Amino acid sequence: MKRTERKQLKENGLASGLRRFVLWIRQHGKELKVAGLTLVIVAALIVGLTFYGKYKKSQEANYLSQVLALRAELGQKPENLTQLEKMADSSRYGRIASLSLAAYYFEKNEFSQAEKILERVKNKGKDLIHYQILDLYGQVLAKQNKFDEAIAVYRQIEKDKPKAYPLDIILYHLADVYEKKGDLEQALNVYRQLQAGYQNTYYGYQAALKVMKLQSSS
Repeated sequence: MKRTERKQLKENGLASGLRRFVLWIRQHGKELKVAGLTLVIVAALIVGLTFYGKYKKSQEANYLSQVLALRAELGQKPENLTQLEKMADSSRYGRIASLSLAAYYFEKNEFSQAEKILERVKNKGKDLIHYQILDLYGQVLAKQNKFDEAIAVYRQIEKDKPKAYPLDIILYHLADVYEKKGDLEQALNVYRQLQAGYQNTYYGYQAALKVMKLQSSS
């Protein structure tokens, strides 16, 4: 087979994986939004599109295609879970599979299982996937009422000021954890910071609504 034909087949495989993943997102959009996992899905798609656009490492693109396809069909094919677990454990690109698995367990309210998966990969790399893992890790901790640990995770991301991940998302999740902890003063401080610094973003707008709500209830 010619080199160009092999490359086209790999590109087609990735595109197919992305299409199935997008279809899955459309089918489960409401549930994902309620669960707070929309950002996980968006980030996964960004990674996929980045690989697809640059397409410098065909092995990475092929791996991503497999993860997206397995995740998209997990509801219809429970056996895909075993395959994803193997990919997370054995592949050099296991962070993506680990993130996908943790998101799955998050949706199932199996937070301790999600935490175990994220624990293995949360200190690897400093790219988009790394901060997406930490973001989900913070959400998982908060769901288990480990508020101080979650706050420490988000404060560290804030300190890092990553270029690879939107800081307004992190600040909003940080404020949300403070609010759930019952520390409304700190929650208001972060919401105001977000409102002032990100006026034209979705999370800046949501923060403004939160400020009004918390001020009116105090």
